[in-house]
Amino acid sequence: MIHDAQAGHPGGSLSVIDLLAVIMLDKGRFTGDPDLRDWLVLAKGHAVPALYAMLVELGDLDESELASYRHLGSRLQGHPDRRKTPGVQVSTGHLGQGLSVALGIAMGERRRDSGLHVWAVAGEGDLHEGQSWEALMAAAHHGIGDLTVVVDANGLTQHGPVGRIMGLEPLAAKLESFGWATVEADGHDPIAFGAALDEVRADPRPGAVVARTVKGHGVSFMENVREWHSRGLDDDELRRALDEIGEG
Repeated sequence: MIHDAQAGHPGGSLSVIDLLAVIMLDKGRFTGDPDLRDWLVLAKGHAVPALYAMLVELGDLDESELASYRHLGSRLQGHPDRRKTPGVQVSTGHLGQGLSVALGIAMGERRRDSGLHVWAVAGEGDLHEGQSWEALMAAAHHGIGDLTVVVDANGLTQHGPVGRIMGLEPLAAKLESFGWATVEADGHDPIAFGAALDEVRADPRPGAVVARTVKGHGVSFMENVREWHSRGLDDDELRRALDEIGEG
């Protein structure tokens, strides 16, 4: 997708793809009647190529359409757009808003007594915004147990290391102090990450998993390199990347 568009966010898409796979293909309910599906809020909307890949796996999109990503007239925008793309439930893009939207949805579903779960996947950039912490505080205050927030903690922003731009650590302790059931896990270990999701969901409080990930995971020349936050790939880089993940 990103090669064909010559634009996009490969680093964050590769750090979040394992998280979305476990949530959307295993732990959550994202098939069948759209009215009976869980909710997925990709707060870090720039990582939408990973979401589009999941929608292909779920049958909401045809794989052939991925080549239209970010092209004029395409349904596959550079950020999630629920008005255009089948399977996209919430439009996101501006960092810091996604957790508030997820909280509002979860409060509405509780009022309906629907039993639907709301999953929000946020980046550390989302937690640099005060609105996110208001949502975290409100969710605990109102006892919204059908809400799980996963933080894609890859430690790197487009401007440099998170700790230098605005430190968040000790992140798990902060979330716990806000009244959330919180677990840390290796975000690239599906078994460990899935167990962490199960653990926080078993708690009546809203749940948070701090998923430790690597920006650009799986492609050696992208891993932990700030410049791969947002850029396209040339033909040689695409070949090298596909070879490394076994798809060449």
